[in-house]
Amino acid sequence: MNEYVCGMMILLVNEMIIKVEKKVNKMTLLKQIETGENRRIEFKEKFPDSMKIIKTAIAFSNGAGGKLIIGIKDKTNEIVGITDDEVMELPDKISNIIYDSCYPNIIPEIYITNIDEKNLLVIEIFPGNLKPYYIKSKGKRKGTYIRVGATNKLADEEMLLELERQKRNISFDEEILYDYDFENLILEKLMKDLSDLLDKEIDQKSLLNLKLLKEENGKMYSTRAMAILLGNKELFEYARIKCARFKGNDVGEFIDQKEFNGTLYEQIENAMNFAKVYIKKAGKIEGIQRKDTYEIPMVAIREAIINAVIHRDYSISGSDVKFAIYDDRIEITSPGYLPKTLDIEDIKNGRSEIRNKVLARVFKELRFIEQWGTGIRRILSACEKAELKEPEFIESGMFVKVVMYKGKIKKVPGSSGKVPESSGSLLSQNEIEIIRYIKEHNRITTKCAAEILNITDRGARKIFERLILAEFIEARGKGRYRYYQLKN
Repeated sequence: MNEYVCGMMILLVNEMIIKVEKKVNKMTLLKQIETGENRRIEFKEKFPDSMKIIKTAIAFSNGAGGKLIIGIKDKTNEIVGITDDEVMELPDKISNIIYDSCYPNIIPEIYITNIDEKNLLVIEIFPGNLKPYYIKSKGKRKGTYIRVGATNKLADEEMLLELERQKRNISFDEEILYDYDFENLILEKLMKDLSDLLDKEIDQKSLLNLKLLKEENGKMYSTRAMAILLGNKELFEYARIKCARFKGNDVGEFIDQKEFNGTLYEQIENAMNFAKVYIKKAGKIEGIQRKDTYEIPMVAIREAIINAVIHRDYSISGSDVKFAIYDDRIEITSPGYLPKTLDIEDIKNGRSEIRNKVLARVFKELRFIEQWGTGIRRILSACEKAELKEPEFIESGMFVKVVMYKGKIKKVPGSSGKVPESSGSLLSQNEIEIIRYIKEHNRITTKCAAEILNITDRGARKIFERLILAEFIEARGKGRYRYYQLKN
């Protein structure tokens, strides 16, 4: 009976494998290939050893999912393809390896696609609901892997606990601190502060409603959220913001540095005061009044700091929020990768996923957050209105960084394009992708660029205008035969 059930399960797995070319959006896949390996994409030139496949499948299942693509050089992103014999043999082989070696069971979707007349084998793994996933033969503690950037890493004890929380659908800040006396958390200060900020009376019942306190068997307990909110040094010393003003455009020399502890809402205000000291301000007379503006809008900086504080991963001990000011830009770095299925484009388009449910609710009550998912769009809108280069949002390993550039954008005579006055050599991600594509394919057209970047033809032409003005590329041909190549 057991052999029969096992055989039926393997047949079920194999039914999910598509051995013929799957109808996929090839331009989207090509864009992913050109972007390179990251937390959702891994390349192999040839069929790797079984353990590498197993670790990648587990890491993707424990994270945001991903694709392992066989037939691509992982260093150069060059498409080399696989043979017709491998097309027939590998899907069954890989599905059996993953099914036999991983626990809980992972069922991939495996399919073949053809790009540039070369076969690619795609093993797509979806985010799992039964985390943590691990190698059966090694057990949970020695066989659980996670995706950090473009590599698979063995999960430590903190990450194992986080994966267990994800399975139970609770956040780190919701958990109760059973062994800690909440009376030591300066409740009076918290209730007074919240009363002042909310302009209404806050008592213990209010803290229960906000889930800063929880009651079990007639006894009150503090949640982690309350200890974090208060910046409790005994438990969360790293719940702080480190600010620095550097000389020049790198970290070689400090002009000033500050470390802000205490309550999170006080930390945010202190970081904003630091910004106002070191972000240049200009004033102009409008009518009979003087209007002061900063070289980077304070509303954008505030949103970025609030996002970093509220949405950071507090389960990562020893890492704090960092706010760095350089001559040409500012950087705000928050510990923790983007939650689950979100990527950079998702958050720019207003999608959000709350990591710290209690803290987010408290800051929503405090009106630090106006509406879910609007913070990033406010940053983009404020910088665009101030005629600044579009901010960059970068996920690197276990950190997310927001970069905002100084220097207004000016109109170039005779062109609708814009270039930064003080940072013309800084390229956006879309511009980098265009240059990378031209390097690999020698040329690019407007239509091709629009499809690769998932933008309009008009948007692609604007990118070309800027790259031409910055002397990175040049146009060739006319009309419908127009294309672009790297200059020199």
